Amino acid sequence: MAAWMLSRGGPGLGTLLRPLCCWADGLIHGMAQPGTWDRFYLQQDAAGTPSHFNWFFDYTAISALLLPALQGGAPPESNSSPMQVLDVGCGTSDLGLGLYRDSHHPLHISCVDVSPVAIRSLRRLLQEVPPPRHSLSQLHLHVADATNLGGRFGDGSFHMVLDKGTCDSLLRCPQGPGQAQRLVAECLRVLRPGGSLWQFSDEDPDARIPFLEQAGGASVTVQEIRHNDGICYYVYKLSRPALETPTDEALGQEGPGGCGGGTSGTLPRGSGGLRDRLY
Repeated sequence: MAAWMLSRGGPGLGTLLRPLCCWADGLIHGMAQPGTWDRFYLQQDAAGTPSHFNWFFDYTAISALLLPALQGGAPPESNSSPMQVLDVGCGTSDLGLGLYRDSHHPLHISCVDVSPVAIRSLRRLLQEVPPPRHSLSQLHLHVADATNLGGRFGDGSFHMVLDKGTCDSLLRCPQGPGQAQRLVAECLRVLRPGGSLWQFSDEDPDARIPFLEQAGGASVTVQEIRHNDGICYYVYKLSRPALETPTDEALGQEGPGGCGGGTSGTLPRGSGGLRDRLY
């Protein structure tokens, strides 16, 4: 079951999975437990020199999608203002490191993972990354629980949050759905107005969209991005509404004798419900 979720740069996937097969079922059922990931990445390190381990696909598969989006979403106030990006549940993925290296616009990327073993390995891999294209770009690695980032990041800290497989790993274990909802809520909390959460997943839209609408209370867009070995992958996007300057009309100011208008807001789309997931 685990094999189709994984993509690895370096040694072949089969070479890595053979020593993991003895506890693969434990991995699937324990994905919501931090200790599971420490054991997972320790096993990975035991296979030899640290190398990137990517869920679903590697950075190159989505770089052509992400880099233009980062450029287009850059802060309008200054061409040199760094865009703040958060990668939740980074593991030893090459996603954050690739964006840091390749972006022509300055980025400040924060990669977080609950496993100190993963962050230690990623720090070693960072030493091999060439200098970033933009001299103001920075990359920071943090040991943190993505379902509870309050002690690390304040409200409205990031322009973009990336989640490649983290929400999926929580949803695919018995105790995970509640934590997956907290993950989405935290990702939206740390977004700035106008910012967006991008979730990369292989879950069908008819299951993922209702979950995200319920967990995030926001509208969801979906884009099919690629097929691998008969599996379709999607990116789901949730945006935090941008701040708008109210107009006189919106405030109900109609001049002398006019009466003030009421307020209105955008209601969440249908909450839907968690579909049964069979994996």
